[in-house]
Amino acid sequence: MSKKGFFAALTAVLFAFSAVSCDNELHVDERPRSSVQETTAAEGEKGTQSAETNTIANDINSYITVKESKPALWKVTDTNTGTELYMFGMVYFMTDYTLPLPDYVMDAYKKSNTIAVEYDISNMAQDMEKMQEFYSHMVYTDGTTITDHISEETYNKAKDYLSKNFFYNNMMDGYSASFWASQVNAVAVGNVKNILMETLDSRFVTMAKMENKKVVSLADADSQLRAMDAGTDELSDFMISDTIRRAEDIGLFTKTLAEQYNQWARGDVEPLAEEYYWLDRSSDLDDDYEAYLDATLYQKNRDFSARIKEMLANGESPFVIVNVTCFSGDKGIDDMLAAEGYKVERVDK
Repeated sequence: MSKKGFFAALTAVLFAFSAVSCDNELHVDERPRSSVQETTAAEGEKGTQSAETNTIANDINSYITVKESKPALWKVTDTNTGTELYMFGMVYFMTDYTLPLPDYVMDAYKKSNTIAVEYDISNMAQDMEKMQEFYSHMVYTDGTTITDHISEETYNKAKDYLSKNFFYNNMMDGYSASFWASQVNAVAVGNVKNILMETLDSRFVTMAKMENKKVVSLADADSQLRAMDAGTDELSDFMISDTIRRAEDIGLFTKTLAEQYNQWARGDVEPLAEEYYWLDRSSDLDDDYEAYLDATLYQKNRDFSARIKEMLANGESPFVIVNVTCFSGDKGIDDMLAAEGYKVERVDK
């Protein structure tokens, strides 16, 4: 492989790796999910009327109504030992209004000498063997190309979309359908103005290392590799096509992404459940999507729950920070721990 090709592949590996963490891609679904989308003027919010005036269609700040965030935080207590830890749900982008986080979140962080994230991606950057293994999961090694795995219509649509956004080169034809879905999604989100792609977990990791706190990963690289193989070609084909369809109306796309942020910022986690995404899929993809969710979310939640129980049993009290979707729905980490007898409380002050 040429040097240029190697560094392109390296960048692709790191991007795709970050995209499989607890299914952390920023999917946009314009369907309403709950009555909270009919935002009213409340504490920490402005009414939507002013946001609709002087709107720049693809500027996320035009649609942010929650200016002072109160995101979801949980305290988990082992009732047998009294050991406590905190779990924080994040979204995988920030806006101009994300920071500072409220005192109750920062106080929980300060109480711990350890933070636990899904996966500290800096570990991958230092392990070339694992990076090469991850790269092998993104490319076809059987002589096929992307056109053998998705429809001609979807391929042409995606190639045109990526080319118009200066994101396509011939090398991509050797990459997997799931990788194409990630790239299309990344381009769509990248067209939204004033969205900050720095993540809160990376910010906490940097802060913890500066303060000599221990950083641990709840997952290993192998689990991330398994997630890469979760989507069928048919499901990836649909995701590629549907993302491009949504992104064609950049105003609605941006507004819907902003509403997801507003829901996170007001601590309303249930409307963010992954089950509510991709609702326009055909019924013959239902089993594919359920299997995809089990591999990319539900199994991870089970693994994370087991890891958290292990840490509590060992008397450890880390500050846990993972994607907020890991707490949404009835298979969230908080529900799993509560069902096993742990005391799980929402903290908002």
